[in-house]
Amino acid sequence: MKKFLRTFILISTMLLLILFSSCGKDNTETTNEDTKTTSKAELKVSDFFPFLENTHMVYNGYGNEYAPFETYVEYIKGSIMQVRNINAGTISAVVYKIENGELKRLLSMGEVYYRYDFTSFSDNNEEILLKEPIKKGTSWTLKNNDKRSITSIDKSITTPAGTYNTIEVTTEGTYSTTMDYYAKDIGLVKRVFQSKEVEGEIVSELEKIEKDVPYKESINIYFPDFDKDKLAYVNTKLEYYTNQDAKDVIETAMKNIPEGSGLSKVISDNTKILNIKLDDENEKVVVDFSSNLITEMNAGTTLESMILQSITNTFGGYFQRQKVEITIEGNPYSSGHILMQAGECFTVNTENCYEYK
Repeated sequence: MKKFLRTFILISTMLLLILFSSCGKDNTETTNEDTKTTSKAELKVSDFFPFLENTHMVYNGYGNEYAPFETYVEYIKGSIMQVRNINAGTISAVVYKIENGELKRLLSMGEVYYRYDFTSFSDNNEEILLKEPIKKGTSWTLKNNDKRSITSIDKSITTPAGTYNTIEVTTEGTYSTTMDYYAKDIGLVKRVFQSKEVEGEIVSELEKIEKDVPYKESINIYFPDFDKDKLAYVNTKLEYYTNQDAKDVIETAMKNIPEGSGLSKVISDNTKILNIKLDDENEKVVVDFSSNLITEMNAGTTLESMILQSITNTFGGYFQRQKVEITIEGNPYSSGHILMQAGECFTVNTENCYEYK
């Protein structure tokens, strides 16, 4: 009897161990599968279009002179990013927004050859570039009735910058088909445009990515040359990192007079540029200064006029406007010599100017 009981207990114990072991194995497999499913479900638009500050991306291309292009990240403000897009034809400001599982292009404005914050702007051509859930078959219709959809989530794409596992987004239009390929943690790595009427493809593909680099450009900064009764301009190199405003970078440049030049200061060391606003309706740029511009100017009527003309030429030239309204802490410019009315502007005039080298 005792032998029987020992045998029964031993067999029962072995069965229980097998049962618990099997249960543990099943739980592990279920967890792994659940993790895999959850991992796919958690893919976000932002995974394939990350907002990366101070990033320069270069794309080579063929099939069209505008296929090669490059981008710089100008502003990142929460869910919005502004990019400078440069191709052979123009420089554009492009604004993107990620919201409610969608990547939208809010604005694409060409002929923007200056630094300006457009993150609060949008146009009538807003469109959804990418949409969750990130899985094959997700589709949507654009305003022009083109059909856009995710046609693959594991497409291997090779570019000069490397080989990437991408999602493929296909846009079917009446006259063309476009495939955009996005790589996780990088963004767009390739675009293929195919016309339904003309043979051949237009291809843009990632060539290189540079991190922590500024966008560089030149600006003509004007200074009074009082002795010659002329204005002199200095071609000055500017550098912009992500989220740096033109007002801050230009302000610094305006305070740097070439040593030994004999040129007069335009703004004092304490003067601040408080705001720059483009007024397209009135075709002007409004530049708002701190009161130090007047209180620390220390100039007679002639020199003051030359200073104001220098400011006008600098900002009008850079922002491609003929009219410049100069305000002091939000109010019309007013000094002991010159009084401006609300909305009144100075006009760009470069006739009596020369380049200082």
